[in-house]
Amino acid sequence: MRRIRFSRTPALDFEALRGLWAAAYDGGEFGEVAAVMARVRRGDFESWYREWSAMADRVAARGRTYGEPVSRGTALLRAANYLRQAEFFLDAADPRRTAAGADLFDAGLDALGMDVTRARIPYDGADLEALFMRPVGPGTRAVLVVQGGFDSTLEELYFMIGAAAVRRGHGVLMFTGPGQGSALREHGMPFTAEWERPTRAVLDWLGGLVEPRLLVGVGISFGGHLLARAAAFESRYDGVVLYDYFPGMLTAFLHNVPRPVRGAFQRMPWWMRRAVPLYGRFDAQARWGIGNALWTFGAATLPDLIDAMRPFDDRDWAGEITADCLVLLAEREHFYDPALGHDFAARLTGARSARVHTFAEADGGHLHCQNGALQQAHEVIFDWVHGLAAGAVPRFA
Repeated sequence: MRRIRFSRTPALDFEALRGLWAAAYDGGEFGEVAAVMARVRRGDFESWYREWSAMADRVAARGRTYGEPVSRGTALLRAANYLRQAEFFLDAADPRRTAAGADLFDAGLDALGMDVTRARIPYDGADLEALFMRPVGPGTRAVLVVQGGFDSTLEELYFMIGAAAVRRGHGVLMFTGPGQGSALREHGMPFTAEWERPTRAVLDWLGGLVEPRLLVGVGISFGGHLLARAAAFESRYDGVVLYDYFPGMLTAFLHNVPRPVRGAFQRMPWWMRRAVPLYGRFDAQARWGIGNALWTFGAATLPDLIDAMRPFDDRDWAGEITADCLVLLAEREHFYDPALGHDFAARLTGARSARVHTFAEADGGHLHCQNGALQQAHEVIFDWVHGLAAGAVPRFA
């Protein structure tokens, strides 16, 4: 399938589409995204920051002048998401990486009259950021507990699935754990393979707020791996949605390493430690991915990073998951071999049910986490949640 490309640099093209991905829920506008990308230079992270920031500033300035609340709210939400876009490729130590879009995001939701609670959940001497949204109208069909992965922010989770859940009458709790959000930025807490630990803190906090009829976990991108791990050791989830399924992070990194040197990449001898940064000069995805991994996994060197990623492996615990499972895959997944998702589903031997759904290139949902096809993903997810609530989910499909 041929599609519009915003950049000849694959990493910039994918992330530009991600900025537009949120358009269905007021997080982007095609003309604004296209205008930004017309000025971003190939492979240039600095021009990326400059142009997305400038667009965010212009949209926010317009939004603040609007007296009509919906116009004000939608403009501020777009501006917030554009600021998230702007800081995406910045180095972890860059002082411009401030998560400044949160204030605009909150102002946007306030203008739209959304019922949202922002909270800090105590965890291990620090805290985890959370947003809880109640649906409009009486009753709550289910509560979704949503977590992102390797690079998502708390506010982005609203665009990715939170707003869609509320529209359908569900409550939604979105949170960031170690390796994400305030736990990483303020407390320096890296990712933990024992994701059931922050999950328990979050679910305990939620239990003091609402008693859901159905509790469904949603893990986005690497969050799919983290959620699956939590569900193997935390029985309170009735269902889990792996949006998309994600293998261990080391497996994902190796997928983009040429086969002849994968063994060396895992051992990281001296020549590989020199070769990787050189390769990153010519590959924007590798340059950003390694830098972000060093930060989020709390590693100082490449050998440290390899060791930090090893515990994130689903081979030992997949069979312990007892919840109903929806495993989403993309036909043209570029972070790993999609066949790994089918292998994972086959190992869900303890699950009440397991369904695998692959989004096809012919329908435009073939990119990682259905980037650019948000409504397709939501239709599949919430139809499955509806069936789960009605007791209509088959044993295996």
